[in-house]
Amino acid sequence: MRTLPHQAHGAFRRPLQVWHISLALFTCLHVVACSTGSPLTPVGEGPLGKVALERLASRGTTAKYGSPQTAFQASHPATIPVSVISHLLAGLSVSGIERPGNAATQQVYPLFSHEEMEFLGPLLVRALAEAQADQRIRFTLHDDGLRTQGTIYVQKSLLRVSLSHYRARPAQTDTRPATLALSFSPTQALVRTDVPQSWMNIEPDQPHVAVSIEALAQLPPWPTAPSEHQSVVEVAPPPIPVANEQTRLHQELQATKDLVVKQAEELQQLKTELDMLKRQLAEKESPASKAKPKPAPRKSAPTP
Repeated sequence: MRTLPHQAHGAFRRPLQVWHISLALFTCLHVVACSTGSPLTPVGEGPLGKVALERLASRGTTAKYGSPQTAFQASHPATIPVSVISHLLAGLSVSGIERPGNAATQQVYPLFSHEEMEFLGPLLVRALAEAQADQRIRFTLHDDGLRTQGTIYVQKSLLRVSLSHYRARPAQTDTRPATLALSFSPTQALVRTDVPQSWMNIEPDQPHVAVSIEALAQLPPWPTAPSEHQSVVEVAPPPIPVANEQTRLHQELQATKDLVVKQAEELQQLKTELDMLKRQLAEKESPASKAKPKPAPRKSAPTP
C-alpha cells in the first residue's frame, strides 16, 4: 500500500516530538542533579594543589546504605588560629600503605610534607573563616601526578579530618588502599570516644579522625624548618638597651678611676721610700766627712 504524503508527514512528526520530550526530560534531570549536588567554591590554588568550600545538602535515603541522612551541620564560620592548624597538619599521619612487591605495612608516614603544610595552613584558616554551616573544606594536593584529597570542618570544639584519596592516580575513584588508616600525634589531642554525625554514614569507609581544638592550642610551638625555596638568614643579636649601655660605660669608667687612684697611691709610696733612703744615705755620709783630718798649711820657701 502506498503511503500518502500527509500520512508520511505525520509519521515523521511523531519521532521528532518524542525526541523533544526526551531532551526536555534530560535537561530537567540534569538541572535537578546539579542543584542537589555539592558545588565547590574556590578559596585558593597553587602549584601544589587547591582548597575549596564544599556545600553539603541533605542527601535523603541512599541506595547503598538504605537509611535516611540528616543535613550537614558544622560550626562555621570558625576563627581558628594558624598555630592550631599547623599543629593539626603536622600531627596527621597515615599507615597501611601498600608498597610495590610487599603487602600493606603498618609503618606510619606523615600525611603532609613541610612545603604542603606551608601551602595549606593559611588557606585552611581563611576557608574556615569563610565557610557556612552547610559547608566543609575540601583540600586537593598533587605530587608527581598522584592525588591526595580530603576534607576538614569544625564541629563544636572538634576539628574533623577525613581522607578520601591518598597518592591516587587520576583515574582512581576510591581510597587507596583499603587498609589505609589515619592517625594523629600527640594522642592526648585525639578524641577516641567521638560519636560521628549520622550523615557521616554516607562515607564510612573513609579514614577520619576528630581532634580537640583546645588540646591543639595548648601544645608547644611546632618547630619550623626553612623551606627549600627560602635562604637561611642570619639573625643579628638584639640591640642593647640604652639604659644598660650607660650602666656598662659608667662601670668601666669607675674601674678606670679606681685603677688610676691605686697607681697614684703606689707611686706616692715609692716616692716616700725613695726620700727615706736619700736621708739615710745622707746621714751615713755626714759623720765620715767630719772625722777626716784637715791638711797642714804649706810653709813658704826661704828667700836666698
